[in-house]
Order: sequence, then C-alpha cells, then structure tokens
Amino acid sequence: MAICKKYGYPDLFITMTCNSSWQEIGRVNNPRNLKVEDRPDISCRVFKIKLDMIISDLKQGIPFGVLDAGMYTVEFQKRGLPHAHILLWLSGDHKITTTTQIDQLISSELPDPAQHPKLFRAVSTYMIHGPCGRAFSKSSCMKDGYCTKYYPKTFSKTTVIDDSGYPSYRRRDTGVVTEKKGVHMDNRNVVPYNAYLLISYQAHVNVEYCNKSNAIKYLFKYVNKGPDRVAFGVTKEASSGEDAQVIDEIKQFYDCRYLSACEVVWRTLAYDIHQRWPSVMRLTFHLPGEQNIIFKDDDDLEEIVEEEEGKCTMFLAWMEDNKKFEAGQTLTYAEFPNQFVYDRESRVWHPRKRGYSIGRLNYVPPGTGDIYYMRILLAVQRGCTTYESIRTVNGITYSSFQDACYSMGLLCDDREFIAAINEVAKLASGHQLRKLFAMLLISNSISNPERVWNATWTLLADGILYERRKALKNQGLNMTDDELKNLCLIEIEKILNSNARSLRDYQSMPYPEMSHVRLFQNKLIEEELAYDTNELTHTNLYTEQKMTHEQRLVFDEILNAVVTDSGGFYFVYGHGGCGKTFIWNGLSSAIRSREKIVLNVASSGIASLLLPGGRTAHSRFSIPITITDESTCNIKHGSLKAELLIQSSLIIWD
Repeated sequence: MAICKKYGYPDLFITMTCNSSWQEIGRVNNPRNLKVEDRPDISCRVFKIKLDMIISDLKQGIPFGVLDAGMYTVEFQKRGLPHAHILLWLSGDHKITTTTQIDQLISSELPDPAQHPKLFRAVSTYMIHGPCGRAFSKSSCMKDGYCTKYYPKTFSKTTVIDDSGYPSYRRRDTGVVTEKKGVHMDNRNVVPYNAYLLISYQAHVNVEYCNKSNAIKYLFKYVNKGPDRVAFGVTKEASSGEDAQVIDEIKQFYDCRYLSACEVVWRTLAYDIHQRWPSVMRLTFHLPGEQNIIFKDDDDLEEIVEEEEGKCTMFLAWMEDNKKFEAGQTLTYAEFPNQFVYDRESRVWHPRKRGYSIGRLNYVPPGTGDIYYMRILLAVQRGCTTYESIRTVNGITYSSFQDACYSMGLLCDDREFIAAINEVAKLASGHQLRKLFAMLLISNSISNPERVWNATWTLLADGILYERRKALKNQGLNMTDDELKNLCLIEIEKILNSNARSLRDYQSMPYPEMSHVRLFQNKLIEEELAYDTNELTHTNLYTEQKMTHEQRLVFDEILNAVVTDSGGFYFVYGHGGCGKTFIWNGLSSAIRSREKIVLNVASSGIASLLLPGGRTAHSRFSIPITITDESTCNIKHGSLKAELLIQSSLIIWD
C-alpha cells in the first residue's frame, strides 16, 4: 500500500503458472522415466529461472513499456505446481488510457493459424481454460463449448470498460476455432494473454488490465492471502464391514497449514515468496524518552538501559541530519529515504549514491494519544530538527501535537458528533446518551473528546440529579456544575469499564474525583466478588465430602498456600477422567466462599466452559494470538486487568 500511495493503483495483473511440459523439466525427468511430481526440486528451479527472466523482461520495458514499480507473490497449488501473481505499475507515458492500447497489449482471441502457427498452438494449449488455473475438462470447466463461469456467452467487437473491475476484452467472431478433448472452442473461451509473453515462456500467462480503483482490495488480498490451510479429524481404522469412526476427545481436531512438496523445496532453497521494487523502508518514531529497546529474557535490564541511554535512534538521527544536510530540510520523514539511506550499525543517515526507497511510517491506532497526532504531523512537516519544531506551525509552537494538528486543519472539528448527541437528546434518556458517548470513545471516532464533552455534558448528565434525589429521598437536593460533571464522568467511566476501557485511556478527557464519592469500582473485580458466599460454603462442604484421598491431598496443599498467603506454583497431572476439574471446582468454591478472587482459565473455549466463571487464557491475560519471541501480554500498569491480577488469590489454568 506504500507503493500505491506513491504511484497510484496498479495497471496490470499477471498470473504465471509453472508448465510441467517445459523442455528443461522433461530433459531431466524423461530419461529416468520420472513424473513431474517425483522431482519437485527440478520444477521449482526451472520455474524460478523462468520467473526471474519474466521479471527481468518486465523491468526492461518488455512488452508493456517502462515500469515505476512491481511486486510478485509465489503460491503453490495443492496438486503441486507453483505459480506467481504479479502486479505492475506502468510509468507516465506508458500508462494504458484507451481501449485501443489494451487491444494492442492484451488479446483474448485465437490468432490466425496460417499467419501465426506458433502463437495459435500456444493459445490452444495454454490459454483455453479458466483463470482458476485448472486445465480444461469437458465435464467441469466448459459447458456447451465455452466457460460459463468466467467468460461471456456472446461475441463482442470492441473492448468495453465496465464496472467489473476488469475490461470486457474484444472477442470477435473471426471464425477461428480450436479443438480440445473433442470440443470445438472459439474466442469466447480464450483467457486474456500477451502474445510476446506467451510465445517466450510457453506457459499459462494470464494478463489482466486493472481499470477500477476498488479492485486494489481484491488484488492485494489475493496476492497476500497467506498459506493454504487444512482442517482434518483423526479417525480410527475400521475393520472389515464397519464404518470408520471419529475418535472424540471433545473431537480430536487439527487446524494445519498445508505444505506441498514444491513449497517445501522452494523454502528449502530460500527462494523469495514475495518480492517488490522499489524497496519500502519502515520508518520508526517515538515520543521523547520512549524509544523501544529490544532485549533477551536473561539480559540485565540495568545494563541494557545504561548501554542504550544516549544512543541515537532512526528517528533522532533523522532530526540531527536535517541540521547537517540542506536537502533534508525540504523533505518529510516519509520522503527522506528517497535521497538518504540509514546505516543501522552507526545509526546515521547518509546521502544516497544510487537508487531510492519508499518510506512508510509505522501504523499507530487513533486511541494511542500524542504519538498518533505526531504521526499525522510527520506526514506533512518538513526539515524538523527537534520535537518542538514538529509541533510548530506558522512560527507558533503549540503545547501538544494534537493542538498543532488542529491549527493545520488536519483533524475534523467533531461537529457531526456534537450534532448527533443534540439530535438524539430529544428522544433518548441520559443513560442512553452516556452510552452513545462511551461508544464513540471506544471506537476512537472522536478527534478531540474533551471538546465534545464540554459542548454536550449538560445533556449527558441528564437524569443524574433525579436519580440522586430519588436514592437519598431528598427532593430539594441541588448540585453544583462541578459535582454534576463529576458524577456524569463516573457513570461514563462505569460504561467504559464494562468494555475494559477507562477515561484514563483518553488523555484530553477529565477524570472523575473519587475521594469523596464511592460510586466507582473496578468492574472486573466486582464481577469476581459477586458470588453468593453462603451457597458456595454449602457447595464446598459437599465437594470436600466427595473427594478421594488423593484429591484431598492436592486440595489441602493448594488451599493452605492460599489461606496462609505463602504463594506457590503447582502442576497437577492426571489422565482424563481422574477428577482434575472436580478439584478445580472445589478450590473455586472454597476460596470464593472466603470472599477471595479465583481466576479460572483454560487454553480452549470448550474447556473454559467446564470451570465456574471460566475464561480463555488469551482473553483473561490478553495473550496475543500469534506468538513470537518478542510477544508480551498486553496488560498495562494500573489498568483494570492489572488491578484484578493483584487482587487475585489463585489462578487455575486448565
């Protein structure tokens, strides 16, 4: 998408598929009577050579003209053969602007066999099947002599640009037909191709012109959709005359990644799966004193901090180099890699001697506060040398990055949200308005929450004074504006807490004063303490009576550690059905009856349902779905979840 931002939408989409009949493959396999699938290494090596050749041709302007950029992704069919999806961005004068140009570069017709016999054979062999890549078969791909799924039933004299995302290519009734498995086919069955590429590479090379801007969503998802996956169950081998039966341990189910032989070889040989040109450089940035440090689990943190302290980062080096190089003073941070290259060892930028790179600023979600607004400014501010210069507009240095964004007109004024609350206030209650405001905060829809709050707080506070008068049975009760604001903020905080958020997450929003008004509690802690202790006491007595001697030993050991607050880590091992879940339920009721907190978690959703108040570990501890060496649980200091963990007496992880 960084390439799209610079050059616009791609012009051509090309799919090249490995041809098992290539002479290079046949020369190796035929003397030994081997099939293509017997030597995936040969197929991969030959396809890689062909792919490098076609990319080299395209970069040299053959046959479409000069390119600004391009990229490809290699995929692997389940039946084995690799294929590449290629996106191309044509340069200036070489861009396709008319249907005549399309017809000159892309054809979807059978050529005259007398004038172009080689091209006719190539089209008949490789381009008479669907773009899905499956070879023609009379029963599946074609019906009544043409492909009903992908291609039109009628002829067209000219290329027509329609709303399909691709043009309807010219398919005239020229009278030329070819025979495939006993079926006569004409131009209605031809996949769009380029004559030069087809003759040169003797393989299925589908060429499509991208004429619609929203095709980019489909193209990029298609090119970068990731690996194939396979889901399967484990079955027990059936004896003769019996049906195979699925082994069910809450169903032995596996969600696996599918690796064909060709993909294994391709990755073993370390060939590129993705490639793009020009290169895209990821630019990091940070607030003052908040630069990232990468370290290992066993590293000494004090030494790491001492070693990194005072060192330049990519971002700080950019500001320093803007003081030295005059060229840098005319560039934004994202434009800097066009003329400079970053040396990661010495942590400095040097002027480029050749080539260029496209800069891409790291994505920052809107709810992160100052760093989000700084990212907006970095996209427009040029030649910045200090943090103050980033938020300086027309000679005025603003106190925050957000204010600087407003002064430049880079943020909306949120008038639509103020108008929406005013409109809804005619029909909705105060509680409903507060929920609406909380949802706007959670979705990060508001640019300046404080401005919306100041404009609408009287509406949001509707009903609070009435509820207080009713609760205290004092109809003459009055409140100052500050007291009413404080109570309204507390009510909004409760709604946010129920969605695991807080007003503290929004820097511009005021936070309610809690010292004199005990109407606020941590919602997560509240939920874990909202058990009927009397009922749990009876449940605990019943459970203890039913325990075996071995279960009772485990139960007493863990319960004693909780009661004495001695701490500990216990691993309970036992085969299925021995009563581990029974012990967890007993411990939960025993500790909760003492008004202490027990967190029951399991690795799967189904297992968590067997535990009282159970949750998945990923949900409870904010564990990322994709685990890497640098993954951490996203629980911030002082957050609701952090307070819950501090107050917990026992964690049971099944």
